[in-house]
Amino acid sequence: MKEIIEHPAAATPSFDRDVLVTFGQKALEALQTLQNPLGLMASGQSDHFHAIFGRDSLWTVQLALKAARRLPASALQVGGAYASYHDWLHGLASSVLRGLAQLQGQVVNDVNEEQPGRIVHEYWSPVPPHMVQAHWPVADGNGRYYGAFDATFLYVSTAAQVDAYFDDRALLEELWPHIHAALLWMLNWSDLDQDGLVEYARRNPDGYGLPHQVWKDSGDSIQAPDDRSLNHPIAWIEVQGYALDAYAAYIALATKLEHLDSDLQRQIEQRMERLRQGLAAFWMQQENVPAMGLDAQKQQVPLVSSNAGHLLWSQAVDEQQARQISERLLRPDMLTPWGVRTLSDQAYCYDPFSYHRGTIWPFDNAIIAAGMASYGFDEQARSIAQSVLQALATIDSAVELYMVLPSQVIRAPQIQSSWALVDYRQACNVQAWTAAAILYMVSLFF
Repeated sequence: MKEIIEHPAAATPSFDRDVLVTFGQKALEALQTLQNPLGLMASGQSDHFHAIFGRDSLWTVQLALKAARRLPASALQVGGAYASYHDWLHGLASSVLRGLAQLQGQVVNDVNEEQPGRIVHEYWSPVPPHMVQAHWPVADGNGRYYGAFDATFLYVSTAAQVDAYFDDRALLEELWPHIHAALLWMLNWSDLDQDGLVEYARRNPDGYGLPHQVWKDSGDSIQAPDDRSLNHPIAWIEVQGYALDAYAAYIALATKLEHLDSDLQRQIEQRMERLRQGLAAFWMQQENVPAMGLDAQKQQVPLVSSNAGHLLWSQAVDEQQARQISERLLRPDMLTPWGVRTLSDQAYCYDPFSYHRGTIWPFDNAIIAAGMASYGFDEQARSIAQSVLQALATIDSAVELYMVLPSQVIRAPQIQSSWALVDYRQACNVQAWTAAAILYMVSLFF
């Protein structure tokens, strides 16, 4: 357990420029240790997820790109074969996109949830023995498991962000067949009940693999009220935004390459319009924020969660709704002295010791902060960034997640402030998307 300073000031950084640069430099060096020929390992060698994870890799690239747009060119020193952060990031982004293209789904295989065009959730080589014993689907998929519903959308939007920043026409042409395959998966596999929203259901015939195929992928991450069962397919709020972003990204890239068929464009635009209309079903008027998701009956799962903040990243809502979401996430039940919780402490299933039901994830906070900044809410974005950076400075690692607990639950030693910053025992010590989140949050103060 570690206690740190009182609640940080709203917008004034507690770090001087040299400290911020040092912080960013350490994060960059952590990312470099995780690189491999297929892109990027999700966590350190001694941690739980030392393998390729599609979602993690894509978020890492997108956050690092956001940082690059704000950081001075000479702020970080890369060394080695790269002349600058810009050159290093081009290499990382290209490697991630190419590696995930190599692992992209080719056939329909319900055992490991593979479909043509789908981006892999995880790839292990070799497959660890404990995964074979536990019947984890990678054992039957040549080390590949595709149980990530959001990764395919993120692949298309990441490709567009990489192209917008680097304008590498040769890379875009090389990746185009994979981007188009991802689009076809989006059109054919992501709206299971044809209601205009995107949702998923686990397909493994024996019930192995992840029941929740988004970033909050633990088995208890989303729960219905009153102990009723939560039936699939589930539509998660943040993935609606990812889908809108991905469809728009595809149109932009196809237009650039002059590959956009008018009938296909019309089909995509119809999908986008139905998604925009469908967002209304999530809105909880009494909370001024979208619900975490909709169940199979299209009933709200009425949880105030950090997921809503991802809509700001995707710019999927208008400015008034963006302001309402931002204000709601900054209320005391969500915002702690060291970041935004994954779930409101007033929620019926809140548990600060649970992996996704009350803990604090730096990458999640970076996405929320970046979303706020995209709507011009810079002070709010810096407030979140400062609170998380102060936690990570105390922990002194690009840790996966941590807890913020009421001080009264700590019997000894006595703590004078209201909250305590506490290690999450099972957290990975070095996580790729946390390191990228540090780069982005540091960039907010330049």
